[in-house]
Amino acid sequence: MKSADDILKSIDLHDPEQLPNMFEALHKAREGGCPFPHAEVDGGYYVATRYDDVKAIAEQPNVFSSADPAVRGLPVSLAPLDLDPPLHRDFRKFLNKYFSRNYLLRYEPDLRRIGVDLVEKIKEKLATDGQFEFVRDFAIPFTSAALARVVFATDDANVTARAVEAVEKAATEATPEAFFEIAMIAGELLAEVEAGNPEERDDVLGALVTATVEDGRPLTDGERLGVVSALLAGGLDTTRSAMSNIGYHLAANPNVEDRLRDPDWWKSDLDEFLRLEPTVSFMARTVTEDVTVNGQEFAKGDRVVLHYLSANRDQSHFDDADELVFDRLSSPHVAFGVGIHRCLGSHFARLQLDIAFDVLLDAFEKFELVTPGESVSRQVGISYSSVESVLVKCSIRSAE
Repeated sequence: MKSADDILKSIDLHDPEQLPNMFEALHKAREGGCPFPHAEVDGGYYVATRYDDVKAIAEQPNVFSSADPAVRGLPVSLAPLDLDPPLHRDFRKFLNKYFSRNYLLRYEPDLRRIGVDLVEKIKEKLATDGQFEFVRDFAIPFTSAALARVVFATDDANVTARAVEAVEKAATEATPEAFFEIAMIAGELLAEVEAGNPEERDDVLGALVTATVEDGRPLTDGERLGVVSALLAGGLDTTRSAMSNIGYHLAANPNVEDRLRDPDWWKSDLDEFLRLEPTVSFMARTVTEDVTVNGQEFAKGDRVVLHYLSANRDQSHFDDADELVFDRLSSPHVAFGVGIHRCLGSHFARLQLDIAFDVLLDAFEKFELVTPGESVSRQVGISYSSVESVLVKCSIRSAE
């Protein structure tokens, strides 16, 4: 395990030895005279740790390119995540409708059915084991099934089952093979849509087949597959992580249950959960021209990581930044990103979290950690604020 001072000398956002003291290192970077620590690994990159610097960089997409948004690269294209203006604008223009809250509400009955089915399985686990594992038994299957239903929008049970399996595998293993399997399923569905009457469909796949970009050209096969892969890859780990983190706080802090029973919790308290533990901890940008940000000089070709988690814990913008503080009045968080690349699926994430905990708390009460006070393991890499496993016990709620 490396100390915070050692981390700042040779920061590596994917090193598990640095994870235990990474929060302290980022705090020292923000408060000290080194707000842009430099990594020598993975080709070299700077890490933007302060709130104002993250915002300033994110709001200059022409100077800080998103063409290569992962520190260690990606096995597939993830349009529009890896697109710059003006092409990025064209993609968001036809996709935004399908991820608006008004459009997504049509799937509310499906999402509730997914949640109710999982609740019944959890009741069986409680009856036999007296506990359940929140991430594996609820968060992963809920978000995987929701993504398959909304993005693939198919009633074919076989295809949906394959999609859920592939999404779950990508969520837990994150291997190139898992992402390629998602792309293959997406390709099958896109081919089926294209062979039918895509103009008559009002969903994501229909839009991908019929949409045009730039000067009216249709999307290439690679771009279509990239969009579907981005929607799945972007949603499977992020919403699952947010759900798992909130589930941990629900079981660890008795005051959280009352907050979540407020029907409007997702309009306010959810943002505090996301601020404290953003499920995408960081994304990378590539400098397209020499530029200076807050006294730090960047040369064309340099890589800069926007550290959203660090920005969300910047004490100059958030009092008691390392604590979960509801009803705070402070700067807006950057958990969903900033600027043109602000998360396309933010409304979908909010809807899933609202419904998931509504169903869960309607069925159960008195949530507790099986081992109170036990520290939880967290992921290494892009979602390292996300808990990996939470053993929970609770009581079945009596009908009112």
